[in-house]
Amino acid sequence: MKKYKPTYGQTGIVAFFIFFLIGILTSCGTVKEKSHQKITADTALLDSVKKASDSAYSKPYYTRDFAMAEYLVNKKDSTTAQIMKDKDSVIQQVIITKNKNRIYFAQYYSNGQLMAKYSLDKFGQYDGYSEEYYESGIIKSSGMYRGGLHTGPWKNFDIRGKLVSTDTYNENGQLSSTGSK
Repeated sequence: MKKYKPTYGQTGIVAFFIFFLIGILTSCGTVKEKSHQKITADTALLDSVKKASDSAYSKPYYTRDFAMAEYLVNKKDSTTAQIMKDKDSVIQQVIITKNKNRIYFAQYYSNGQLMAKYSLDKFGQYDGYSEEYYESGIIKSSGMYRGGLHTGPWKNFDIRGKLVSTDTYNENGQLSSTGSK
């Protein structure tokens, strides 16, 4: 009987497939960091508020978090925007009110990264889908608010963006269960 001997080209193909399979198998157990993008103040929103304003003024703040507050006022529709900045003029917080009800709220880390994105109802309470972020821009948690209270499932992520647990809240905003992944 004649013994089969692979040619040089066949040996290369076999070696390629072996290395390919090893690569796939070793990558299966690793967690890859989710890509993220720094989310900063919504300049288009702030520009539109500034353009619609009748007047604007600034005043110094002497707190640890804020050094300056800029106010944009639109008397025609009773809208006021308060833009809080740190000593380096980085926006730390934006609050927009209409008829004394908060209609927009955003808070930022000292590097300018958005801390949280909250939807608000007509009474200024958290209402709807919301997200919270780590300073790196990776999502920290996400879920729904109703009438200012957590409701339903809230997903919690680690600093690499990997889902670590899901907490479930009842209609009264009380934690009813918590579980990993």
